Amino acid sequence: MLIFKLYQRAKHVYSEAARVLQFKRICEEAPGNMVQLLGELMNQSHVSCRDMYECSCPELDQLVDICRKFGAQGSRLTGAGWGGCTVSIVPADKLPSFLANVYEAYYQRSNRSLAPEKQSLFATKPGGGALVFLEA
Repeated sequence: MLIFKLYQRAKHVYSEAARVLQFKRICEEAPGNMVQLLGELMNQSHVSCRDMYECSCPELDQLVDICRKFGAQGSRLTGAGWGGCTVSIVPADKLPSFLANVYEAYYQRSNRSLAPEKQSLFATKPGGGALVFLEA
């Protein structure tokens, strides 16, 4: 059983690395269906985190499902998992209704409090990420 668990973890790590490279390639090529393709990779990542690495939890799985239900093309846990956060890719025209629906379905209906209020659910735009600057 231990060898199988190690195999699962390693398979997740390698497949996740491959997804990162695919994500980068899609962003560079910018095909017309880019958001859909990126969303599919995010969804695959969540399934792998949940099933292969086993670092999700029922609350994160529920939140990912709710996000997809209300318009996210892709949604996955982020951070270390085990009860952390999700990140979703949502078309800009669906964003206002997405935020309202996710807030109601996940936070209000389940009596989960936002801590601090309304700072647990927010929109942002992609950025360039971390960089290393070398002195000339």
